[in-house]
Amino acid sequence: MTTPDEGTPFFDSDSVSMLEAERQRLAALLESEIGKPIQLLLAQAAVYEQSLATNPQAQMVASVLASLARQALQQIRDLSAALHPAMLESLGLAHALEVLIGQTLRTTPLRIAWTIDLLPKRLSPAVELALFRAIQDALTHSARYATDATFRLKMQNEQLTLFYEDNSPSSAGMDFLDFALSHLQSLGIEVESQYQPNFHMVATLNLPTPPSMTEREIEVLGWLAKGLSNKEIAAHMQVAPRTVNFHLDNIYSKLSVTSRTEAVMAALRFELVK
Repeated sequence: MTTPDEGTPFFDSDSVSMLEAERQRLAALLESEIGKPIQLLLAQAAVYEQSLATNPQAQMVASVLASLARQALQQIRDLSAALHPAMLESLGLAHALEVLIGQTLRTTPLRIAWTIDLLPKRLSPAVELALFRAIQDALTHSARYATDATFRLKMQNEQLTLFYEDNSPSSAGMDFLDFALSHLQSLGIEVESQYQPNFHMVATLNLPTPPSMTEREIEVLGWLAKGLSNKEIAAHMQVAPRTVNFHLDNIYSKLSVTSRTEAVMAALRFELVK
């Protein structure tokens, strides 16, 4: 697994969250400050086209202006979607990547061979966003420096593998990709990459089946995640403290952990608690 270069920007979950919040803010500004005025311009152009029916030359000018405005509006919508991929939030990683690839094919000369498996369940929002951003950045690089790219998202035996490569001739423009790949690694995703003679990336994520938990055990996990002590959990559940200890012993065994902190982390990973 590769490691970030010394020049790679340092980041943590807070800085990534701040970056995504800024992207969403910029997307909203694009829509409100530029997109809406262009929509008004298009509406006015339609009125002009109708009113200038007796003046073919002037009508053609209005039609050309309307066409240019529609192109600009589509570019704004594409940029807004790149900054804030609402499709990812609503439909999940596989569908969002299909839309992203379709947009890239529509707006660039890049040739892409791609295969995307539908995933059996949603990944955590942080992992989905990190994988999406990695492919988004890779496609941006390929559109600038390559002519062909290959992308596969495969799910097999509880293991998710994301494969990407292009025929870019050098490591030019790879600095921003380091950030995306390092972010994947920070989330526990195994990443292999090389930049020469062309760009190649494989990201692997194991998706183990969550252990079977009783309703009481999930309830205990929920209180653990809130930081409650055994005594406080017993009070909330209206049971004896020894009953809480009994549930904790079962939880530790099923999750293969030895502490409360490890149990909470495992529960979050398996999405047993929110």
